[in-house]
This record gives sequence, structure tokens and C-alpha cells, in this order.
Amino acid sequence: MKEYYDRVLIVFIHDLGVYGSTEKLGAFASIVKYKKDEMEYEELVDNSDFSIMDELVFTHVEEEYNG
Repeated sequence: MKEYYDRVLIVFIHDLGVYGSTEKLGAFASIVKYKKDEMEYEELVDNSDFSIMDELVFTHVEEEYNG
């Protein structure tokens, strides 16, 4: 059985006043996905421009089949 995790950070982007989620978290900047005015965006955002509000962790389990 293999178990692995996906971690998604929910962020608030200060200048835009919107919530989003990180696609890739970097040391100084991150790729953030968010929606504003019915449009979806995925941009590189400086880490100082957003606050992490919550963390979601998804657990994936793959069972091995020995058929």
C-alpha cells in the first residue's frame, strides 16, 4: 500500500482582496490561482503579497493488487 499527500494552502492576496490557493509554493514567490470578476488567474505572486489563511491536506492511498 502506498500513501501520499497533497497539500493546498488557501491564501488571501492583500492588493486584490481575494482568496486563492497555491499551485507551487516557492521560497520568495509562489504560483497562486485565484478568481476575480468571473475570470480565473494563475500568476507568480511575491510571498509578501499574500497571507496563508488555511492548509488543506488530502491523503491518497493506493492499494497494491497481487492478482
